[in-house]
Amino acid sequence: MEQTTNAIYVTAQGKKMLETRLADLISHREEAATRIREAREFGDLRENAEYAAAREAQSNLEDEIHAIQHKLPLLKLFSYAKADTSSVHVGTRVKIEQVGSKKTQEWIITGVVENDPANFYISNEAPLGKALLGKKVGDVVEIHTPAGKTKYKIIKISAGA
Repeated sequence: MEQTTNAIYVTAQGKKMLETRLADLISHREEAATRIREAREFGDLRENAEYAAAREAQSNLEDEIHAIQHKLPLLKLFSYAKADTSSVHVGTRVKIEQVGSKKTQEWIITGVVENDPANFYISNEAPLGKALLGKKVGDVVEIHTPAGKTKYKIIKISAGA
């Protein structure tokens, strides 16, 4: 799978989640405008906390809408089940061992939209995910963390699902 720098990797489920979120946000535009109109009625806009809060909420809403609209054309669909396991790609499960110890970890490489480190889904743009991309079983990668440098050896690569 080609891994372009501006592509945002996402599963079909992740794309659907973004589209649903966008539709939900757009449906709240009128509500945000109504809150601003109602807050204006409270008087002097310079000292109107309700107006300032309503404007900020509208700004945040529009920022998120624009962020999702910007992402949608950049989406590149992938499937965990169909991931190329000849080396580490988006969609693969990677078992790594910390060099110098027997500690192992397993990560599923995903896109930023579905990044969930608590459940061992790591983004292809995260330092560890980025370092692992393109590597094969037996390769060693070095990650720079706040605690210092850590080396990991790739033990196994399999499909992410």
